[in-house]
Amino acid sequence: MKAVFSYVIVLLSACSYMILFDRNAGGIMAVFLVVVPLVSVFLTLFARKKVQIRVDSTNDLVPKNKNCTIKVLVTKDTIIPLPVISFEFRATEHFRKTEYDVYRFSMSENRDLTIDISVFPEVCGKAGVKIGHIYITDYLGIFRFRIRVPQIEHEIDIIPEIHEINDCAGILRSISDTLPDNDDDETETAAVYGRAAFPGYGYRNYVPGDSLKKVNWKLSSKKNELYVRMDESAGMTLPKIILDISAPETDSGRRSAIEHTAMVTEGALSILDMCVRNGIECSFIYPGHEEMITEDVLTHDDVERIACGMIKDLTPGKMIPDLSSPADSKSSDMNIICTPEICESTAKAAENAVLSGNYVKFIIPEDLYTDECIPVPELWLLNDNWMLTRTV
Repeated sequence: MKAVFSYVIVLLSACSYMILFDRNAGGIMAVFLVVVPLVSVFLTLFARKKVQIRVDSTNDLVPKNKNCTIKVLVTKDTIIPLPVISFEFRATEHFRKTEYDVYRFSMSENRDLTIDISVFPEVCGKAGVKIGHIYITDYLGIFRFRIRVPQIEHEIDIIPEIHEINDCAGILRSISDTLPDNDDDETETAAVYGRAAFPGYGYRNYVPGDSLKKVNWKLSSKKNELYVRMDESAGMTLPKIILDISAPETDSGRRSAIEHTAMVTEGALSILDMCVRNGIECSFIYPGHEEMITEDVLTHDDVERIACGMIKDLTPGKMIPDLSSPADSKSSDMNIICTPEICESTAKAAENAVLSGNYVKFIIPEDLYTDECIPVPELWLLNDNWMLTRTV
């Protein structure tokens, strides 16, 4: 606007000079000041229809806490040099720098231009970047016109980190002790093989507090470390690690809500990894676009694969996990629910599951726990140091 005002002042000055002093010289200046801007505007309006801007979609899966580059691709379909083009770049709250930046560039002979924008993902989840307010300025820098294209949005999946759960003996013992008990392991004659290929029962690493009666000495001597028998036959239902993000988020889209959901997601994956590293095979359940997605997890590689692929399907909403057992099930289910908030519907479902003979454990971030939280059968708190403590 200032440039237009300055141009009008210069044009009026030329007209005044033509009237008051020299008609010929003033006329030439006035014509020059009218014709040249008109040519500049005409070429600019023609060129703005020949510009395309998009975001390179080859790098839409990035690791957390590592700089990544967003490539903005600009192409023009004309030999006319482009004057200055500007656009605003915005990123979601998942990145360290979320305020918008304005980028300006011009193109002469080259028909393709790549602009590299560095961003730093701090919070895992389904993030994104936007390009909007695209303008083109004429060659004289006087007039600016908007390039009317839809707002360019690009989705980026930030991979969750898998953390080591510190001091996990308590939660491991709680999981193994509440699995269905069977003391007939020594008299088992039929060879039953589970996913871990151990006959009869599943096994996990020994943790302080386990009964020495459950140590499989033959297997321990082969592995050169203590393994104890899990109280669930290998063919029985796997413990279920459930990611529940159905609780209402009053600040949805804000940094705090995104961080809470991310911590719960990483917490669920870390607990899953803790279980399989200790010989406890699990099922992992998380909300997808239309239904809950279930995957069996046997090894650490499975956990890493799920961490890389789940964000694309992960959908926060009101989808409540099903805690009921199949009608023909002869064993109790073990449900470990990781959630940022215990809502009434989930607590009620957990109560019904316990009454049906199943086991339910809740895990929520310690920062979100208050005395007003809805009571649940068993509650564990996950702190910033990735330690789990059980509430009284």
